[in-house]
Amino acid sequence: MHCPNCGEPVTNTDLFCGECGAKLTLQDQSSTDNPTTNQHTSQSDVSQNQESSQTSYQPKQPRQSNKNNTKHSDDIFNEAKLFFSNSFSRTDDEVIGKHQFTFKTLFSLIIAGFIVTLILLSLVIPAEIAFFATSKANIVFNITFYILIAISILFGITLLLIKLLNIKISVHKALSDFVLVNTFSVIAFLLGLLFLAINVPSFGSMLVLISMLFTLVSPIYLTTKHSHKHPLRMPVVYAILIYILILGVILRIFIEGTVSNSLSVLDSYFNTDY
Repeated sequence: MHCPNCGEPVTNTDLFCGECGAKLTLQDQSSTDNPTTNQHTSQSDVSQNQESSQTSYQPKQPRQSNKNNTKHSDDIFNEAKLFFSNSFSRTDDEVIGKHQFTFKTLFSLIIAGFIVTLILLSLVIPAEIAFFATSKANIVFNITFYILIAISILFGITLLLIKLLNIKISVHKALSDFVLVNTFSVIAFLLGLLFLAINVPSFGSMLVLISMLFTLVSPIYLTTKHSHKHPLRMPVVYAILIYILILGVILRIFIEGTVSNSLSVLDSYFNTDY
């Protein structure tokens, strides 16, 4: 406490200031104490407000991220339902229309399809094949990788035909239609692998063959459907001929490579020195 007249330090029991002799009252003593008390009170209030604001703010970040993840999952799930509904009931309208599915839904469906393919191939391929190759898992991954490469090449050919015909659609729209149309072939292929896994080889092989043929026809279907809405650079029949020629070249390269590899493996197997 301090004297209100001269500022000399005083105590609660002092009635007069020892320096200037001014009379001290309880009101003067309390008034000299108020600034310090108010300062400490305001500082404590500010610190409490900061702590409460930090405490209330911190839990919102994980909750917000969880809400965003849930929203993304719901969006993909709802769009996937619309995808399968349109692929079975409104394929032509979906291809002709301007609607296109999002990349996250398309890639989610593609990844899911390849995961199921890996699982079914691991059931179809016997474990004894490891005697003739490195491992069963290596064969399963190689087959799945070759399927991915083949589908990518087929989609690239589809884009080439679209550009040759001067069909003005985006790559996003072409990918959306390509995945939509090949839903039938993917389902037939997976069902074929399933029947092969449960020892029904005749029906399973037929479904696999049907899926391959339908996949090869899908570029022709897409170019024909889109050709009705755009002025074409050339007739569609020429694009079909170009497509057949490209397929012939690819099949020849594939068959020659497969046959040469098989012959080299057999030659090394029979000419091994014991």
